[in-house]
Amino acid sequence: MRYRFTRRRVLVRACSPLALALSLAAAPAVAQTVSDAPVNLDLGSVLATATGAAADLVHTPGTAPYEAPSKAPLNSSQPTSQVTHNTISNMTTGTESFADIARLTPSVSTIDPNGPGLQESNGPVLRGFQDGQYNVTFDGIPFGDSNDFTHHSTSFFAAHQIGQMIIDRGPGTAETVGDATFGGTMSIRTIDPSAQRSVTPYGEWGSWDTNIGGVTLNTGSIQSANGTSAVIDAEHMQSNGGKTNTPQERSNFFGKVMVPVNAGTVVTVMVDYNKLFQSFDTGATAAQMAMYGSDYGNSTDPTSQGYYKYNTDHITTDMEYIDLQSNFGNGWLYDGKLYTYAYDHRGMNGVDPTQGIIAGNVVTTTGTIVSGVPLQQMEMAYRSFGTIQRLQKNLSFGDVKTGLWYDWQYNTRFQGEYVYVAGQGILPNYTGYPSPTPGNYGQIDRLQHNQLYTLQPYGQIDWKPIDGLTLTAGVKYSMFRRTMDAPYNQGTQTALGYDHTWGKLLPSAEVRYAFNPNFTVYAQAAEGFLAPNMKILYIPNPSNSNFKPETTINFQAGGTYQNQNLALSADVYNIHFQNYMQKVSAGPNSYYTNIGGVIYRGIEGEAAYTLGYGLTAFANAGYNEAFQTGTKDYVAQAPQGTANFGLIYDKDGLYASIMDQWTGGEYSGNGGTGTTATNPYANSPAVGKSPGGWYDPYNVVNLAVAYTFNHADPNRTPVKVKLNVDNLTNNKQVIFDQGYFGVNGDQLAYTSLTGISAFVNLEVPINF
Repeated sequence: MRYRFTRRRVLVRACSPLALALSLAAAPAVAQTVSDAPVNLDLGSVLATATGAAADLVHTPGTAPYEAPSKAPLNSSQPTSQVTHNTISNMTTGTESFADIARLTPSVSTIDPNGPGLQESNGPVLRGFQDGQYNVTFDGIPFGDSNDFTHHSTSFFAAHQIGQMIIDRGPGTAETVGDATFGGTMSIRTIDPSAQRSVTPYGEWGSWDTNIGGVTLNTGSIQSANGTSAVIDAEHMQSNGGKTNTPQERSNFFGKVMVPVNAGTVVTVMVDYNKLFQSFDTGATAAQMAMYGSDYGNSTDPTSQGYYKYNTDHITTDMEYIDLQSNFGNGWLYDGKLYTYAYDHRGMNGVDPTQGIIAGNVVTTTGTIVSGVPLQQMEMAYRSFGTIQRLQKNLSFGDVKTGLWYDWQYNTRFQGEYVYVAGQGILPNYTGYPSPTPGNYGQIDRLQHNQLYTLQPYGQIDWKPIDGLTLTAGVKYSMFRRTMDAPYNQGTQTALGYDHTWGKLLPSAEVRYAFNPNFTVYAQAAEGFLAPNMKILYIPNPSNSNFKPETTINFQAGGTYQNQNLALSADVYNIHFQNYMQKVSAGPNSYYTNIGGVIYRGIEGEAAYTLGYGLTAFANAGYNEAFQTGTKDYVAQAPQGTANFGLIYDKDGLYASIMDQWTGGEYSGNGGTGTTATNPYANSPAVGKSPGGWYDPYNVVNLAVAYTFNHADPNRTPVKVKLNVDNLTNNKQVIFDQGYFGVNGDQLAYTSLTGISAFVNLEVPINF
């Protein structure tokens, strides 16, 4: 993933077309049955472990576990939060992304630069860990950019297709796989086919000329096909965006087929396709905000680098999988998946979108010098192929588990310098802007062909010596191999060929004790390991570097309690981050190196209580510290706390909620000492040393009201109408800066809240 908040961008072009994905769909697909298992195994109903009356409370309307926006599953063995479909369908808008849903849980923060889900999120941040330092999985499949393991919150699927999310705030056990397990896992679970056959047209209309139109088809159980069921969802969304001149348009297709082969075997096939176009917002300077207001995004002046037609993305993605889940009998359980996904991104941006009319010089192939608007064009294209294989044997003393994850991704990255010349179009910039300094802006900034091979075999034992007690021990071997064939390496603009393999054994141990079906406590110790980011290769000879992969040692303990009226959980954690990577500035020879350790520690909790008469009060919060062990400087872009609290009314078809989302203060890493002298929107830091501008805490209050007509009559269509009002208090606070721009690199670009917005949603299911 590339952040637009820096002066350079990555361009992505997708590899294979959707046809490859559809060809896979002819085979059995990776099934994702929504379960409450806190681990990200996606084993579905065949391997489900949460059973009994206490575990069923989360599916029982009116109970605290059901109504709570975020709750810890009773079988948690590490700090875990679950957001169910009930919350997603009622509290969130149709534009929102998985990042906005994850924000409902403790210690997760995210910034929507252009309104809810209307641009790629800045983040999310989990306990201070940045995107790229934790996993995101889709139906159990780890996915992301191989260059830095980051994710694109708006690029793969729509909110309407998310059945639930499970946020694991920790590395998990040996069987938790992914490129960045040490920071945790955000697990996205897609919707399953429903038991009722129906067609559901739906629409949403709201602020900034936003509209969504879609239809969902559920086949129900097809008895002539052994109970096969399917769900298909097609959706189109368009919006002008929360900032000026920042439109987005997105089309999405999702399909899932589940085929019961016999009483213990299910085959699932899933296909997802997404196409997106947007003019993105990179933030605004203090001068621009003073002149045009806090909602300034892009201009309509074609002589400006901030012209909205110069700052655009065209992104196409697809994801497909086939899964076989089977209970072979005699305690043998199996889950095997094959998958592929691709990301194709072609984009353009002004070299400095915060600037107005600044000319760049172009030397054409004939030697003629002309002037125009300096631009960059980028491409980034990759495809991954992989498999996850799991085998489990249930024995009298517990469970023995083994398996592996293998993934191969081929990634092409390009960025070049161009100039728009009136009457001639966009021409290659052979001289560079602002000067042809080597390593600064040449005609080609980067052209790389990269590959990442990942192999993670594991073994684990869950020993149950007495009733209620589970002792878990396991080990995973994490192996990463990077290869690079770069005619123009990023940072040096010189050719580079490179091939290196890293590996490490990662042990983990857990203890979980259930005092009774309603109350569980746990403790965990585990190691984490992060494959080196591509940034370490942006030097003339990476083979001479003594860079070490980043690792963590994690210690966590907590507990969860649930009954009909109360859902309660709490945990504490201490994480020692070793070999922390940071950029060392040395002009055109800037590079990344290890600078020592970081301590992450904190306390988190969730609670929901039913007050009667359909009312439920809820709250969750996280207090988070992240600081370097040597200097004691706080880590930038790590809010020092989060909280969500409010009330829910859910009775007789009426659902209403009001929620206050609070994000603690944080340092941006920019803005000098964090004083108003260097950063007009920063304040003096409250505590600790400042690694950049300090931004004060802020609150956003969200309201949701929904009513389901005919909710008590199974013979009539249950039409649902919903109103979401986000940022009810119209808070437009500047909450972050996105880095330096300007000819001299001395202008900060800021992001502010987008102000109040309202969206109305209508769903009309038609049973047949």
